[in-house]
Amino acid sequence: MQRRIAVFDETGTNNRPQSDDLSGFGVGAIIFPFDHVQSLSLASKSIGSLVKNGDYKYKDVKNCEPARELFIRTINSTDPPVNLYAFYAHGACMTHEITRTKKAAAIYGREYGKESSPRGKGFTTFDSFITYMASCIVAHAASNNYAIDIYWDRRTDLEQIKASFDENVKLQSATRRYRDVAKKVNFCGAVTQELYPVVRLSGVLAGDIWNYFATHGHRIWSKLDQAGLIDENNPPLDIDHPLLAGPVCVATMNERLADAEPSKLGANVMLQGYYKRFLKSVEHENLITFGAPNGLLGNILIRNGSQWSIYQLPD
Repeated sequence: MQRRIAVFDETGTNNRPQSDDLSGFGVGAIIFPFDHVQSLSLASKSIGSLVKNGDYKYKDVKNCEPARELFIRTINSTDPPVNLYAFYAHGACMTHEITRTKKAAAIYGREYGKESSPRGKGFTTFDSFITYMASCIVAHAASNNYAIDIYWDRRTDLEQIKASFDENVKLQSATRRYRDVAKKVNFCGAVTQELYPVVRLSGVLAGDIWNYFATHGHRIWSKLDQAGLIDENNPPLDIDHPLLAGPVCVATMNERLADAEPSKLGANVMLQGYYKRFLKSVEHENLITFGAPNGLLGNILIRNGSQWSIYQLPD
């Protein structure tokens, strides 16, 4: 079984999802075979040289055209290809999501047991965020039969993040669809010195996705069913086939995903240049996960740069 590495970094107005409507929080991850470490690290160091900052951030790359070009080329040119994962939650999304989930639990006839986090009240919204994040990683690893070691940029609460992530993987490992997936998914903790250059690339990805939703999110939020959706197959992970228990398509967009000429300074975001590297759905469309301002969650499924669909998850 192939083993891959996922290197995560976050971006936002705070380092956790917040409860105010003006905030935003997101993560980005580069997922790759171990033998890509050296080439990704060299590319990252070259980007650092271009922006004259070895510990560069998204804004450094965003404002440097050669660095933008190299970032896009690095993501696209590896063989076998790297994969990308991103999840952005707008404003108080996760606070509203908790409220929506509690109401939906009553409809489903299930007890809602997550009033607060065992890691403290301040971690409750992060727990909810990690629940969705972990499910995406688990689904892809299980569906494609590979093992994955997960690393995150250095932060003081990594033990709490690991505990939350492991709890969710354990729960999913007990479901019919993802039986024993916990044997494949390992949250290792902070990035090693060897992986540190790669986490800078993850930070650029996270920043670009944050910027994408800040700029283009209104195109997505307006297409969602604001009343929420109830899933007749609940809990959905008791269903073997994901197409019978997946999110609902609420809109298909026949327009450019993001800005043209993504490597140029005139483009606000770079997404149009690297979207083909995102993790794929069972129907082989590229996925980006999002949380809307009122607590609705979903995925963008990208067929090509000018045709993409918005899928809404049930409450």
